[in-house]
Amino acid sequence: MVYVTDGSFEGILTAVFEAFRNREDPEEITLGGDFQLSMTAGIREISTDTEKSDRVWRGVESKISKESLENLYMAYLSEHPRVGLYIYRYIKLGLNIGRKVEGYLQHPDVHAIYDLSRRVGSEAHLFLGILRFKKLRNGVFYACYEPDNNITQLITDHFASRLSDQAWIIHDRKRDILALFNGEEVIFTSGFPGIDHEDCEGEYEELWKRYFSAIAIESRKNPRLQRSFMPRRYWRHLPEKQL
Repeated sequence: MVYVTDGSFEGILTAVFEAFRNREDPEEITLGGDFQLSMTAGIREISTDTEKSDRVWRGVESKISKESLENLYMAYLSEHPRVGLYIYRYIKLGLNIGRKVEGYLQHPDVHAIYDLSRRVGSEAHLFLGILRFKKLRNGVFYACYEPDNNITQLITDHFASRLSDQAWIIHDRKRDILALFNGEEVIFTSGFPGIDHEDCEGEYEELWKRYFSAIAIESRKNPRLQRSFMPRRYWRHLPEKQL
C-alpha cells in the first residue's frame, strides 16, 4: 500500500497514525507529487488531520523523546523521497523500545533519519555564515539562495537576532519560499509580488566584493579548502565570487 500525503510534516504524521490504525506497513509514504507505483501496491490517499498528527507528535515526545521528534522533523526537511517511510519505521521501532532507538544506528531506518537530520543541520549552519544580503531600492535587504534542503525556517531566528534593526527578505528560489522580517516578526510566504528580483542597490554588493578582496591574502588562498567549506554549487549567489 502506498500512502499519498500532501507533503506536510502533519500529513506524514497523519499517515503514521493511519498505518497504525489500519495495521498496515505501507510500501511508501509519499510527500505528494510524482511517485512510482509497483504492480502489487494500492493507493491510500491521506487527508491531513491535525488531531491525528498531534497524537503521534505527543506520542513520540512522551514515549521516545523530544530529541527524536526534532530529528524526525529535521530529516523531513531534507525532502528525501523516502523520508516519510523512514519516519514511520523509526516511530514504529521507537514506540517499542523507547529512547534506546536513538542508539540503534546500525538499523537502516534509524541511520537514515540520523544521516538526513545531520545533513539538514549542517547545511543550515553553513548558510548562517555564507548567506549574503543585497539592498533593494526601498531599503529592504534581500538574500536569495537555493539550498539542497528546506532550511529557511531553521535560519531565520539567527538573522532576526543579528539584523533586528533592519527589514529583510530571505528567498529560497528553489522552492519559492520567502521569509519576511519587519523588525518585529518573521512571516513565511511564497511568491514575490511587486518586487523585481534584480531591483537592488549595487553598493551593497560592491561592498562585499571590496571586503573579500581586502581580507584575501594571496599566500593564504586555498581554493580546495574553501570549496570544502563552501561548495561551488552555492557560489552563484555570493557577490564576492563575481569578481
